[in-house]
Amino acid sequence: EGLVERTLDVVKMMNRVSIRVSDCILCAIVNGFSKRRGLNAAVKVYEDLILQGCEPGQVTYASIQNIYFRLGQYFKAEMIFSEMEEKGFDKCVVAYASMVAMYGKTGRVGDAMRLVAKMKERGCEPNVWIYNSLLDMHGRAVNLRQVEKIWKEMNRRKVLPDRVSYTSVISAYSRAREFETCMRYYQKFRLNGGAIDRAMAAIMVAVFSKLNRADELVKLLQDMKTEGTKLDVRLYRSALNALRDAGLHVQAKWLQESFGKT
Repeated sequence: EGLVERTLDVVKMMNRVSIRVSDCILCAIVNGFSKRRGLNAAVKVYEDLILQGCEPGQVTYASIQNIYFRLGQYFKAEMIFSEMEEKGFDKCVVAYASMVAMYGKTGRVGDAMRLVAKMKERGCEPNVWIYNSLLDMHGRAVNLRQVEKIWKEMNRRKVLPDRVSYTSVISAYSRAREFETCMRYYQKFRLNGGAIDRAMAAIMVAVFSKLNRADELVKLLQDMKTEGTKLDVRLYRSALNALRDAGLHVQAKWLQESFGKT
């Protein structure tokens, strides 16, 4: 208790002896409060430190912007980003990633695309987080043309897709009922060493069921068992029903014995 007050006292002491509170120190304080006391506590200490005359730099701005985003305070997150641009901190990939994710979450797809175009003009290369946000927002809109375009751009720029990338793309094609394309991306995902999580499993259980690929479904479940991925109740019931519908009663029994306590 009283950690905020003690932190502010130290900052005041530094100011009295003319020791500048650097961007790294300010960011460490904000992130420390975020981890130990929660997001709202981090916002409070940040605002108090600004009142004490501390000047944030690019790292602190990016951190507090991300905190506002996670709190759902999108207007404040956008204000922080605008302030960063005004001060010349316009090449921070982390800040761009938060903004693109925010635009995607709020349905502002056009704003997200314009921001990515702007960051490229400024010589700032999008990372996998940004591409994942773009894949997700276009996938939810079933805009397969944009999904494929973004995927090709990632390959061209040598940005390696991760599990989130593959999940977003496979989900997009599943929404469009292009199940064979889902299979193609899933096979590539596995060949590249991708591990199955519940999100990927939920999509592929449905895909295998739609295509009547009982063998692939069983292999998926066996791989999940081997890799230690558990099924939630909904996914367990979906897989069990699919096996029963395919007449695979032995495999259904194995599923019950292997995952029945999930």
